[in-house]
Amino acid sequence: MKALIAHIVEEELHAPLISHETNEEFITRVSIICLNDITDANTILPQGFTLDVLKEIEFEVTEILRKKIYGHYNLNSFRQNFIRSRVL
Repeated sequence: MKALIAHIVEEELHAPLISHETNEEFITRVSIICLNDITDANTILPQGFTLDVLKEIEFEVTEILRKKIYGHYNLNSFRQNFIRSRVL
């Protein structure tokens, strides 16, 4: 599951459509995308544990995001640097 989350985080980090987003908004959005992918894959979540699964996904997304944007102040700083590097 961590590989799926890492893949989605990587895709969403470099998505040009959403440029002004806080770290928290990104974590929430990506966590919901991951949860939807899991439920779309016909994975059965025990009834009443959806919030627990979502919190675990949020924890993993937060951890992966911190590693990906290490050295930058926040997500916006990372994205601005990424855009600059692609232009040059």
